Amino acid sequence: MIERFDLAGYCRISVDEELGRDNTSIENQKVIIEDFVKHKFPGSTLTFYEDRDKSGYTFDQRPGYQVMRQELMGHKKDILIVKDFSRFSRRNSRGLVELEDLRDAGVRIISIGDNIDFPNDDDWLKIQFQFLINEMPVTDASKKVKSVIQRRQADGKWICAAPYGYIVNKHQEFEIVPTEAEIVREIFRLYIDGWGYKKIANYLTGRGIPTPRTAEQQRREAEGQEVKRQAKLTWAIVTVQGILDNDFYIGTLRQGKYTCRKINGKDVKRDELDHIAIEHHHQAIIDYRTFATVRALRETRSTAHYRGQKKYDNVYSGFLFCGDCGSPMFAMSRQEIKDAYRCGEYHRRGLKGCTSHHIRVDKSWTSC
Repeated sequence: MIERFDLAGYCRISVDEELGRDNTSIENQKVIIEDFVKHKFPGSTLTFYEDRDKSGYTFDQRPGYQVMRQELMGHKKDILIVKDFSRFSRRNSRGLVELEDLRDAGVRIISIGDNIDFPNDDDWLKIQFQFLINEMPVTDASKKVKSVIQRRQADGKWICAAPYGYIVNKHQEFEIVPTEAEIVREIFRLYIDGWGYKKIANYLTGRGIPTPRTAEQQRREAEGQEVKRQAKLTWAIVTVQGILDNDFYIGTLRQGKYTCRKINGKDVKRDELDHIAIEHHHQAIIDYRTFATVRALRETRSTAHYRGQKKYDNVYSGFLFCGDCGSPMFAMSRQEIKDAYRCGEYHRRGLKGCTSHHIRVDKSWTSC
């Protein structure tokens, strides 16, 4: 009697691999797996899961794999079949852990090209060696890319999109966009005049000034380029902050502000002394005196609003609780309301949360 299984065939490809080798394409992987199943598991059902343009160094960023994993862990699929383990993972340590997790859940894993049937063929040393080999191209490529980026930064070459107010011309030089440069100058003027980030952002939005992303999108469309991601029409506070904080506008090329300590890891801020900074690199939009004035103002201005630094020592926070919903009450200091303690449920959800009339407790009352 022929035993039948519910099989999961997994295929993955990254852009570089697909361009370089035909035999790793999704279609070829499927053909190899289908042919294998036809001979080894006749009559079994085969469902394919795939991830295109995805790195094999992490599992989290592969939606196809995550869907398949749930099926495997939920015992809806019996066997996982891949063309070879490089399609499964290119990270030695994480790949081996994932392999063991699947095995512990009762999943059988077959790598056709590596001639491994795990755990039936429990040659763990062979599997470890295979994963180690699969990781080598990734780490090697990462080192080479990092080296190239560092060399280009040291040579004063910009490797990102031009900041708002500039474009990179055909001579690979930064060229000022007059209309955008005037907006940058206006942002600096308004901040010096006492305007806050939010007020400036709302003002620019109200005037219908295109956001940096919208301006870039309009340029690309004018050049006939396809734009997939639609930009937001409203200016964000963080955009205004970024412009005021960017010394690119005084002609300084500053790079290497962040570093990635591991492949596909999060960017980590570097100390300013470790930045690659080249002064007088390009034409400035803002003079040094204006930029220095704004920086000094940003350091000295009070942030005594409820999302910033606390203005008062609120000794009762965490000790008061709302009599209706039981949520902790927290002190709030805002210009439009009296100093008070508010219910956390109200703070998070507004009137859709706790609507009790006693959520506001004057500090003068609580201190009695």
